[in-house]
Amino acid sequence: MPRLFLIRHGVTEWSKNGRHTGRTDLPLLQEGIDEARAFSRELVGIGSDAVIDIDHIDAMERSPRLRCAQTVDAIFGSAHNRAQSKLPDVVVNDDLREWDYGAYEGVTTKVIHETNPTWDVFKNGCPDGPSHSDQPGESPEQASARADRVLSRVRKLHEQEKNVVLITHGHFSRVLIARYLRLPVQAGALFDMDTTGVAVLDYNHHSLDEPMLKAMFSPKLHPHLPANTNEEEQYLNLISDVIHNGTLRQDRTGTGTRAIFAPQSTLKFSLRNNTLPLLTTKRVFLRGVLEELLWFISGSTDANTLTDRDIHIWDGNGSEEFLKQRGLGHRRQGDLGPVYGFQWRHFGAKYVDADTDYTGQGVDQLADVIDKIKNNPTDRRILLSAWNPSDLQLMALPPCHILCQFFVTTVTPEEQGEGKKPQLSCQMYQRSCDLGLGIPFNIASYSLLTHFIAHVTGCEAAEFTLVMGDSHVYLDHIEPLQQQLTREPRPFPQLRFRREVTDIDDFRPEDVEVLNYHPHGKIPMKMSV
Repeated sequence: MPRLFLIRHGVTEWSKNGRHTGRTDLPLLQEGIDEARAFSRELVGIGSDAVIDIDHIDAMERSPRLRCAQTVDAIFGSAHNRAQSKLPDVVVNDDLREWDYGAYEGVTTKVIHETNPTWDVFKNGCPDGPSHSDQPGESPEQASARADRVLSRVRKLHEQEKNVVLITHGHFSRVLIARYLRLPVQAGALFDMDTTGVAVLDYNHHSLDEPMLKAMFSPKLHPHLPANTNEEEQYLNLISDVIHNGTLRQDRTGTGTRAIFAPQSTLKFSLRNNTLPLLTTKRVFLRGVLEELLWFISGSTDANTLTDRDIHIWDGNGSEEFLKQRGLGHRRQGDLGPVYGFQWRHFGAKYVDADTDYTGQGVDQLADVIDKIKNNPTDRRILLSAWNPSDLQLMALPPCHILCQFFVTTVTPEEQGEGKKPQLSCQMYQRSCDLGLGIPFNIASYSLLTHFIAHVTGCEAAEFTLVMGDSHVYLDHIEPLQQQLTREPRPFPQLRFRREVTDIDDFRPEDVEVLNYHPHGKIPMKMSV
């Protein structure tokens, strides 16, 4: 059955201190924006596990007030992002404004009760303010009639099996709930809507004649919210530990590091509900992550392919100067040797140069991984290795992330019949872990790879685990990382594929869409080569 989702706007200065806010056009506080983004991460997503599935939103309307417009952006992304997600245009509907408080605008209930002890907005409404045209009051009957106009449009959409999202205000959302349930407006007093609260209205027995309140959610009471906003703390705690307790060491680059070997805690990130763990305490270069991963998957070893797409992360290691230092001066600029992609797709083949066609040569480990996940999912040998000792001297840079293993949690035939999919998890071992620049990239890359493989094998991505060897902070990264440690982590974004892809080699950059990524700003750090 179709549903109506009512969403109250986030925290404003007046909502925080209890002042009635009708026509006064206040913006959200930053905590209101953060709360809306965090709660949206819990409720808004893709698929049947999401309370609000963005693939099944057919109509959206909001109040004309700024606080509601900002709440739309915080929960569903900017207009540009909403368009990319193929969400419907948000219609501004004046009928969704808050109760007109008139003389009580900006006044708390406590102050009103000092002169009118029995006042109740649902029973008594609000008197006009000093200027009737600018501050009209509104009676319960007027608020009820306004709600009925809104619900008349909703009803027509529900008759067409369309889901509707309304972004409105505290008191008026309660009026809408009461009238949806065909109760008198006074019944609105029985419900409560916290800031960023969500009410889900549905129907019993698949009948439009039996409206019901399906569920109500509040960020102040929701038990899962804190847990899902803290996974980045693992990373931040490790950085702090290395900076304060790491051993001072010289390194290949000459920069110097503080390092810990084999940190006791692995880093674990949930990938469920299409989560993509892009760190938020600084902006991660997502396009670079995506382009490099697709480059790995293609088997290419030519850094110029990335450079031509304005991705310069391999420029230093592919330069003529660096190749000469590695004893590889006979190679052209950009020829990195048998690095990651070559080992993934042609393990054991004889490497000639970056321009040679290796089709059919060596072991295609990635294809083998995909085949095992599809046909022998309980195999304990679903591994992908980039570490090939016989080829290390031919590489511009030996692999840092050297091995990953995949694990499939299978489902019973009954569960499969209910639409449940096998769960795919990945564990990766990284020998050399640049915590400032490399690790945020690698977390995102292997999480994205897990999502890719899950997509083409009919699984759902479940978890990514990172196991680390030499975990280090370059000395010239300490100061910027200390700045990063002062920042509060935000919820991770979600991943969406714009089309169905069945072959791992068919993924393109434009197939990938990331929703609700709201990181702090960039923190420049120099790459040591």
